[in-house]
Amino acid sequence: MPDAPPPSITPTPTGFTLLGLLSFGRELSGYELKRWADNLRFFWSAPAMSQVYREVERLAAAGLVAQRQVVRDGSRSTKVYRLTPEGERAVRDWLAAPPDPPVLRHPVALRVFFGHLLDPAVLRVAIEAHRAWCDDMLDQLGAVREGLGDDERWRNVAVVADWGLDYYRGERAAADGIEKTITAPE
Repeated sequence: MPDAPPPSITPTPTGFTLLGLLSFGRELSGYELKRWADNLRFFWSAPAMSQVYREVERLAAAGLVAQRQVVRDGSRSTKVYRLTPEGERAVRDWLAAPPDPPVLRHPVALRVFFGHLLDPAVLRVAIEAHRAWCDDMLDQLGAVREGLGDDERWRNVAVVADWGLDYYRGERAAADGIEKTITAPE
């Protein structure tokens, strides 16, 4: 009796993200997929480890990724995944569809919006923390961008890194402008 066709599933955004990560042509374990996904944190929320394992198993059940056991480090067996042609088609179709607009959930903007309920000194602390976070993100993403170099394989990744650097510079400039408004005498 022939094998039944894999069940039809529509991947979640996390699933499509994992398919995209596998599109770089490497076999990756669930742990490696999580590490790669963590690099998306500059512009996309990275999934939890449990989400990665759950979703990659769903993708395998649907035939969008292939999995196999390999021995690494001489004795440790681990499962690795690679993109199937069906998985590549699915992620290409998803990426080609018009994207949903981004959803802005900005906790500092919310605090400024309701700033009349706060002492200006408390609001300044929130803005200073945001500025420090922007500086940290600029340092981290700057290191990622530098590591990409000019390798043509990573050209689009570098474009997104540059976009992210511009974004965090803009966030920092906005924080500077807002702080001036808050500290200005009335």
